[in-house]
Amino acid sequence: MMVRDDWHGKGVDTAMMRAVIDLADKWLNLARIELTVFTDNQSAIALYRKFGFEIEGTHRKYAFRDGDFVDAYAMARIK
Repeated sequence: MMVRDDWHGKGVDTAMMRAVIDLADKWLNLARIELTVFTDNQSAIALYRKFGFEIEGTHRKYAFRDGDFVDAYAMARIK
């Protein structure tokens, strides 16, 4: 999930997550939703925690970004 830079801080990310959670809970009857997020993306991690996601593990050297390997968290929300 990505939000354009000029739309950060305007609630777009929260509205998108609310729609995803509503779809998962009310229409798809999903018991588990998983996601991966870079460990340095604190704003995204805070958003996901707000919707009940928990960190389940760390993918070390998950991706090569800007000349370095970076880690990512595996997060999940279980209903």
